[in-house]
Amino acid sequence: MNNINKMCAILSNVTTYDKLSPLTDDRPLATLPFDCKYRLIDFPLSAISNANIKNVLMSFNEGETQSVFDHMGSGKEWGLDSLAAHLFVYIQQDFERKKDKGQPYFSSQINFLKKSGAPYTVLIGSKIIANVDLQAVLKIHQSSDKHITTVYKKMPSSEFEPYDTVVRFDENNRAYGVHMHQIEEEGTVQDFENLALNTFIVDTDWLISFIEEMQEKGEYSSVSRLLRNHLWDTDTNTYEYTGYVSNILNVKSYYDANMAMLEPSNFTSLLYGAKPIYTKIKNEVPTFFAENSWSHRSQFGSGCIIEGVVIDSLVSRGTIIEPDTIVDKTLVFTNAHIKRGAQIKYAIIDKGVVIEGVKIEGTPNRPVIIKKGSHVTEDIIEK
Repeated sequence: MNNINKMCAILSNVTTYDKLSPLTDDRPLATLPFDCKYRLIDFPLSAISNANIKNVLMSFNEGETQSVFDHMGSGKEWGLDSLAAHLFVYIQQDFERKKDKGQPYFSSQINFLKKSGAPYTVLIGSKIIANVDLQAVLKIHQSSDKHITTVYKKMPSSEFEPYDTVVRFDENNRAYGVHMHQIEEEGTVQDFENLALNTFIVDTDWLISFIEEMQEKGEYSSVSRLLRNHLWDTDTNTYEYTGYVSNILNVKSYYDANMAMLEPSNFTSLLYGAKPIYTKIKNEVPTFFAENSWSHRSQFGSGCIIEGVVIDSLVSRGTIIEPDTIVDKTLVFTNAHIKRGAQIKYAIIDKGVVIEGVKIEGTPNRPVIIKKGSHVTEDIIEK
């Protein structure tokens, strides 16, 4: 990529949602499993990789980096292990401590942007699942005379959370941003709204000036959130994304996003379009299906042993499902062991769970969550 088209990236992973507990009690949202073998962070990392971006700054909350680096390793799958690549990781709370001491708390981001030598910067997060072609967005950005291009998708307003940014257009077709809770308070919510996908391409020099201004004013948040908070202050260019999107708000939206992958059109659109999604490679044996096993409309990771019945479910790597079991409409994370006689429906079975021959049943709106590493010996029924 020549310098005129060069981009760097700031990948923010500091979003937290209590409504995803207990799934995010021991891991950040960014490393939540998705569709048997992926993690949510694979989507922004793949967008960055497909755009040939080599300079990346990532931010995480304190105490949440272990699972990220267990998954990313050297970054080889996303092309971040080459001599030309530069990956920087910062802890969000370190910026807070600098601010409390009266120090220039955004100095790391500013230095990163200045040293990258990239005319354009991508700001992206892991909360929204999408497969955005950043090079296509860059072309639209370069064809405008505006400093910011925001990517949005028209979606049902029921799929927004209060602090999601809605992109609206005034009578002069000028784009501006407003938080969902503000338009709810105004009573002007429409059936479909334009969800900002937390993905921006910004002129780097302008972004440096913007961050410096925020620092002088004492405003503090992730750079992406600050930009969204001030979208209405700047004439903004837009790019409408028309591919598959899931907005992860709570357990139900996370469950539904995974289940949507059982529809071939969603699966192909998101994961196997023109721009592939990369993830950590695991060299394991294929999944074994016993002669008496039976599966319908389900997906399986590698290294599983399937001896029971699996219906409308997603089963991750290394899982054992014994005979005389029924797993229905369920997400099963890695290395679970479901023993003979178990019946499971509408559930999320976290990593390393052992389930004896008991019944676990949730509902489509409230799937039962079995916490990581649990040993379940009694029935759990959600009414």
